Amino acid sequence: MDRYIYTNWRGQQFVIDDSFIDDMKKRISMDDGSDSSELADLTPELLMEMLPTMEGIERCRQLEELWAASVDPHGC
Repeated sequence: MDRYIYTNWRGQQFVIDDSFIDDMKKRISMDDGSDSSELADLTPELLMEMLPTMEGIERCRQLEELWAASVDPHGC
């Protein structure tokens, strides 16, 4: 079993291993109603490659939401 340590942009560290991947597959399939077997190709190695991009996209989405909330369309 391979184990990786991922450090996010906030400095938080996460252990990425097979049990993390299994939990992630279950959460994803519960959230969107998909079959967890559709995520069979997801491995700790693949997730480690994808995480920096996924985190960047999520951070941009969060910043866009903050920006939209701070702009008052009525100019008040």
